[in-house]
Amino acid sequence: MSDDTPTVRFEQTPDAESGDSGGRGGDGGKTSKTLIVVLSIIGGILLIAVVVLLTLLFSRGFPGAAPAAMPSESAGPSETPSASPSETPSSTPSASPSESASPSPSTSPPTTGPVFTSFSPANNTSVGCTSNSGQVPLTFTWASTGATEAAIGVGTTDAFAGAYETGLPPSGTYTDISYQCSEASQIYTVSIRGTSGQTNKTVTLKR
Repeated sequence: MSDDTPTVRFEQTPDAESGDSGGRGGDGGKTSKTLIVVLSIIGGILLIAVVVLLTLLFSRGFPGAAPAAMPSESAGPSETPSASPSETPSSTPSASPSESASPSPSTSPPTTGPVFTSFSPANNTSVGCTSNSGQVPLTFTWASTGATEAAIGVGTTDAFAGAYETGLPPSGTYTDISYQCSEASQIYTVSIRGTSGQTNKTVTLKR
């Protein structure tokens, strides 16, 4: 029996060693899992790096388009100088015709004609009627220059067109006319004329 005992112990040693080798096999599985985790982490880092690089490339691509738009903005200033010269010449000639138009009224000669140097009676003179009937004699006196004849009219502003009497001297006195007191007021006109034209003097007399 004593001889069998070492034999049993010798056979049990390999079992223990086989058990140790089984434990080492378990450690190898853990190592492979660790490698997978590490590789996945490295792969994730590489993926992140690729995404960052792509982002940088795209972000650099957009600023590159900006300088292409710069020449289009440079076209703006080219329009401003073209507008400024166009306005300056247009305003300059436009002012010259306006100035040339101003002398035209001044060049037209003023109208000339005979002139009254004195005249009576004055406008709005009351003739002194004592009632609404009868008549009051009137006296018209005038003096003029530049006239050759005169006329007197009643109820008109042109004595030559609606004359009471014509062929009167250019300066003189006329008494052959009366105011009818039945009228509250009456218009009288003395007109003079000559080679230079005609002038009318109209007054309104009251009762």
